[in-house]
Amino acid sequence: MFEKRRAVLAAAGVGYLLSGFLVAATAAGVFFVSRQDPHRMVRQWEQLLEQRAVNAAILALGGVVLFAVALAAAFFFLAVAARAARVHPTSARLAALLLAAGTLALVAVATWTGVVAPYAAMQYHAASDQMRRHALLIEAHLNEHVVLLGFWCFLGFTAAGLYFLGRALRGERGWTADALKIAAALLALHLPTWLYVAQESLLNDNYVRWLAVVDQLLLWGSLAAAFYFGARWLRHVGRSLPT
Repeated sequence: MFEKRRAVLAAAGVGYLLSGFLVAATAAGVFFVSRQDPHRMVRQWEQLLEQRAVNAAILALGGVVLFAVALAAAFFFLAVAARAARVHPTSARLAALLLAAGTLALVAVATWTGVVAPYAAMQYHAASDQMRRHALLIEAHLNEHVVLLGFWCFLGFTAAGLYFLGRALRGERGWTADALKIAAALLALHLPTWLYVAQESLLNDNYVRWLAVVDQLLLWGSLAAAFYFGARWLRHVGRSLPT
């Protein structure tokens, strides 16, 4: 599939678009954590479920957008791994498997937030039995942790995949291999940083705002840089291929 110039250049274009999307996500994440402590947000679960039921169509649209982003990322990663396999096939294939697992976790998160959570909220809205409503309320609490688990699976698999993808591109000209490895390291560093901020906030009532802002900046910014440099490398490779 990625033997032709058009397919490789199309994948490069997708990479540029994803990089821009992640730049916007970086700005949104930095703005959010700079304004409030996400670990101490007061949630009225009954009201939240009612809002989910009313805005089910909007949540479904958000899930579709996230699903499309996951598919686009999978297409881009597959293109980079396919071209990198010509240089270091073992590392490239391992990277492809890990990145596929990461995008699959993101697809699961998109499906859960866009379909499962709104449907459960509608069930809560329609239920008249108090036991049923209480069970659905507990399920909403569990859903939040399931989404968090899927997000961490996405970050973990993606970090490992980017590292091996960087190894597969070692020796190539430019900053692509280094950008991929740096992004992998920063994605892996996000977990202890996030847990430390959560510990300080929840146990010591001390929200380390500056660290949360830096963490969001490095997390999404490094991922945006990885997509940008990967897309630039693909564009260079694509231009050298016959039409």
